[in-house]
Amino acid sequence: MRLAPNTNGKEQKVMLDLNDSGNDIVTLRNALVVPPLSEANLREQPSGVLDADGNFVENSISWTSSTRPVNSAPVLPADAAIRDLPGHYMFGGIFYGHFGHFIVESLARSWALDRLKDKLDGIIFTPKVPRVNERAVAVHQQLLTAFGIEVPVIIAAGITRVETLSVPRQGIGMYDLIGGSAAFRDYVNTHVGAKVPAEGSEKIYISRSKLGPHRGSILGEYKIEQYLEAEGYEIFHPQLASQNEQIARYKAARLIVGADCSPLHLLAYVGDPGQKAAILTRRSMEIGSYLTEQLRVFKGMQAVEINALVNDWMPQPGSRPSRSSWGELDFPRVHAELLAAGLISNPTPWPSLTEAERAAELDRLSASHKTSFKPFREAA
Repeated sequence: MRLAPNTNGKEQKVMLDLNDSGNDIVTLRNALVVPPLSEANLREQPSGVLDADGNFVENSISWTSSTRPVNSAPVLPADAAIRDLPGHYMFGGIFYGHFGHFIVESLARSWALDRLKDKLDGIIFTPKVPRVNERAVAVHQQLLTAFGIEVPVIIAAGITRVETLSVPRQGIGMYDLIGGSAAFRDYVNTHVGAKVPAEGSEKIYISRSKLGPHRGSILGEYKIEQYLEAEGYEIFHPQLASQNEQIARYKAARLIVGADCSPLHLLAYVGDPGQKAAILTRRSMEIGSYLTEQLRVFKGMQAVEINALVNDWMPQPGSRPSRSSWGELDFPRVHAELLAAGLISNPTPWPSLTEAERAAELDRLSASHKTSFKPFREAA
């Protein structure tokens, strides 16, 4: 970590520098792994690692961006019950239930396995919230294996004193950390998905159309699916496939189109430089540009962001675009940019949604969400 001046040049704030090699792995005796001790939804959840003297271990801080830590120093209650865990474990950071945060943030310390795995009895995580437990490990087991994690993985349900604990610094995060450290990229490009053979179509569209009703997507996504199917694309629903099948599909595909979404992080881990990808911006958030950067930095892939967003439709109550909002796109512009990027070949433009089609989509969403939708930008 390093200190950087804020905008007035006087105060300083702590920032994470992924490529700072100082104290990249700290090994401690009798350290305490402290999960969140309350259900309170705090921006910086008190949790992480304390050394034997009770000092907060800097390496156990997890960061969403270079200036936004996710956890802070925990304070132990006077009557704290402590479980003893013999053996040598690696601290894995925070275990998320959400796929996107899991694949980026929970696996951010996996790079250290090349240096530690022959010494380890397992990896111990703190849960993002107390309800994340051992069942979440089973959900992500194929992905953990694909990351070369062959030792037991446990989630601390309570304060745990570990006989020997190695605490690596994280190697990737969201936003301005999405490019990862050199050590993390090397680990990913050597290990992740290496034992899963490529299998599947050469053209895939990563769809959101079969997700649950409260997950945001693109207004009229069914029309994009129709247009791309006519171009020879398979419509792929990753949540309906095993994690190994997802890896196999992303390795096999040569042309990939998808809205900004979590599966594209996995593509960045297992893809290759010969692929082309387009990310359709579906919400007024700076996500697509970070995803394209990740694809280029990790794999040297030809990746483009297509921001043809006309409006965000937000379920009420709500005043800002979010993961639950639905993007209305300029379909002719999407077509033109996919054509220019070499991802489609038919020169006939894709017509935009008609007013009747848009109204029908909004009626469908209002019924499934049991609420109204309002536009982020009102018509002029």
